[in-house]
Amino acid sequence: MDSSNSQNAMASASGDSNETQQIEMVSYMDLRFHDAAANGDINGFNNYSGPDLSSLLTPSKNTILHIFISSRKPKSESSIAFIVQVLNKCQSLLCQPNIKGETPLHIASRLGHEDIVEFLIDRAKTIRDEQNDIEIGAEAARQMVRMISVEKDTALHEAVRNNHIGVVRILTREDPEFEYLANDVGETPLYLAAERGYDDIVTHILQTCTSPTYDGPFGRTALHLAVINKNLAMTRKILERNRNLTKEVDEQGWTPLHHASHSCNLPIVQLLLQFDKSTAYIRDKDGKKTPLHIAALCGATHNLIAKTIISHCPDCCEIVDERGRNALHFAVESRSVPGVRFLLRIPLICNLINQKDNDVNKQNLTAVDIILDSSEGSLSAGTSQSIVASILKKAGCKRSLRNKIKIEQNRALVVRSVSFDEFKKAKDAHLIVATLIATVSFTAGVNMPDSYKNEDPDIAILTFFVSDTLALVFSTTAVLHHFLFAMQGNKELSFFLLVCASVLTLLAMALMVVAFATGTYAALPIHSGLGAVICAITGCCFIYSLFMTLRTMPLYLKGEAKSELQEHA
Repeated sequence: MDSSNSQNAMASASGDSNETQQIEMVSYMDLRFHDAAANGDINGFNNYSGPDLSSLLTPSKNTILHIFISSRKPKSESSIAFIVQVLNKCQSLLCQPNIKGETPLHIASRLGHEDIVEFLIDRAKTIRDEQNDIEIGAEAARQMVRMISVEKDTALHEAVRNNHIGVVRILTREDPEFEYLANDVGETPLYLAAERGYDDIVTHILQTCTSPTYDGPFGRTALHLAVINKNLAMTRKILERNRNLTKEVDEQGWTPLHHASHSCNLPIVQLLLQFDKSTAYIRDKDGKKTPLHIAALCGATHNLIAKTIISHCPDCCEIVDERGRNALHFAVESRSVPGVRFLLRIPLICNLINQKDNDVNKQNLTAVDIILDSSEGSLSAGTSQSIVASILKKAGCKRSLRNKIKIEQNRALVVRSVSFDEFKKAKDAHLIVATLIATVSFTAGVNMPDSYKNEDPDIAILTFFVSDTLALVFSTTAVLHHFLFAMQGNKELSFFLLVCASVLTLLAMALMVVAFATGTYAALPIHSGLGAVICAITGCCFIYSLFMTLRTMPLYLKGEAKSELQEHA
């Protein structure tokens, strides 16, 4: 069957099935030509019968020059000779792009082949018009250097991205006036060098290019990246070339000074303020925060940053964010004790100590209001919140009357916030303890040896009977309170009964310890030192129990005691 019959048969079969079958033909390069290109063997193309060498393409539209440059080993002696012979056969391969829009110059720049880059540029300069005009050749070379890929990368983008300083020197020397705009993702060559910390490339571009472009993604510039990378030398070089970059803001509204303040880089903060103090007054887009606000919010580690900014721009302390909060408010929000203490030593900050915010909820909070409000009723002794509140009060910071009344009104609601299940769990545990104490006290009282009943009791016996009786009475009364608790539906009254039962149980526990000590002392021989030792041990235990009770009881009660602690912390 000939080819025409085959096509007819295929068309008939397609018509019978009512389906259209499409075959996509993909270009490919014969293996022998591909190997010849990879090895730099010009003789491998002597038998090529196609129109010209530009038609030899891989599926990615790579030419034999693309293949050779990609496969070439660094400093190979045969590389330039092969390229010369190929271009003599087909001059159009010099600037022919692949499917990604990459020319041979892109590939050579990416791989750092300096000799090939220089040769390709010189080859482009050999192009002349009929009058042999040299300018035509120079312009052709510049056009090749400026060619962009599908992703809008130039050859300089590729050289910078892969840190090939030699290639960068060749390309920038050839076309120093080109701006080298951003690629598809917003990266310029200078931004790429700053982002990756390539100091030599940044220095060379700044010194060679007449109009370098500093832009990058997310609204950031090369100066932003130098600051973020904490590269002081690079930051200085960029500022010396263009000090106006200090005012450029990114998508967050952050200047380089905002980033330097956030990263706590004191030398860069000092350098930025030296070039442009006005950036200390720029507020960002998210909350209208200044660099001083950022430093204060980061806490004690940024104290020197805040001090440096204030020393250069004293009146920036007066700037507030969109909520009306100043630097002291932010330091309080950070709950940093050293940070608040540090700022309060600065006279300009002390003058703002009672300044109120103007938040959207119109609460008009002072600094001490903020720390108390953020605790949400859980301010405890020894915490950073309570220490900050104490420092502020000693410095003269006062609560606004409106919020003081609000806290007083909410104090009565603290009890109601506790669920009934929490009450019941506490009640069950306390009831077991009270019952055990009552049982032990009763048993100890009725089982007193007969020898102590007929003789005159000494002070130890009397103390034993009194403490044991009180322990029995207090524990029994605590059991009664728990019984009444089970009958109540009122949460406030239930809380009161639980507190009373807890206090009675603690007293009964202490008296039971006293009864044990005195009873043991009375049972031992008079001249025995063991009784004194037992009394000393139980006495220490009693003192420790009393101390822990007084220490933890306010936290347990969660009501008036905690509110008072919040009031006087």
